[in-house]
Amino acid sequence: MLLGLASITVCLTAALPASAGVPECGNIRFEGLSNCEVRVTGECSAGCSELGIYKTACATRLVPVCKTECTLSAEATCTDSCTEQCSGECDRGVAITCSHNCFTECTTTRDVECSGAVDAAQCAATWDANCDSECDAQCVTVDGDCYQHCIECCGGSCTADANMDCQTTCQNEEFEDCEHEFRANCDASCSGDGALFCGGKYIISGSQIPACVNALLAQGISVEAEVEGEVTIGPDGIDGDLSAGMCAYRPASKTSLVAPFAALAAAAGWAARRRKRSSHTSG
Repeated sequence: MLLGLASITVCLTAALPASAGVPECGNIRFEGLSNCEVRVTGECSAGCSELGIYKTACATRLVPVCKTECTLSAEATCTDSCTEQCSGECDRGVAITCSHNCFTECTTTRDVECSGAVDAAQCAATWDANCDSECDAQCVTVDGDCYQHCIECCGGSCTADANMDCQTTCQNEEFEDCEHEFRANCDASCSGDGALFCGGKYIISGSQIPACVNALLAQGISVEAEVEGEVTIGPDGIDGDLSAGMCAYRPASKTSLVAPFAALAAAAGWAARRRKRSSHTSG
């Protein structure tokens, strides 16, 4: 088993968002990711070229697929030990919140356990996605005090523990096809809609970009674009209708989208960030 019960430890103090991921971005978790940027043409094609950048996206997609066969319940020895230690945190005055702490508890031993895997990055991606799924399901709503949050948090973490081997085996069978599919989608989008990368990881491509970027901006995550020529992001993707679009970029510029969105979103929603003065008008 990748995650042995004896290796379960409690780390229930780091604050994380209530949701496992961003639904508009394929439910991918963005903690630890930075330098989010929309790429088109050459930069996009270079980013799509290597398999391995699709691991987070594939693991997130495959968890619910594999969950149809990975249905083990949390083992009592795991939940009892975890809850006892967590309750001790409550007694010391630590504010435990299930939705904030479950993922951290679930991934405490991930790096150690995955260090010996054939593909450590894939192992870590599968681990994170499985923890996200179980913690998100367990921590939707928790009515109660700190101890009740401990019970729910440990239930999610230990359910992920119980199914980690199954998820790993199941995903291993599908991962290669998934990576090739994402690469094909990424390649196909480079000459048109482009693709979104964060921290060098592929996130999403094509006409799904605007909704994803919109959701990231709403969370205060800055997104940039480095392009040649004037490119717009509209509801149908890059090169969409600017009148209904969210952003426009100056030629060869690298522009942050978060500040102007905050100022315009409340009034206009999908409002234009910047409009390039037409080169066809007399100056």
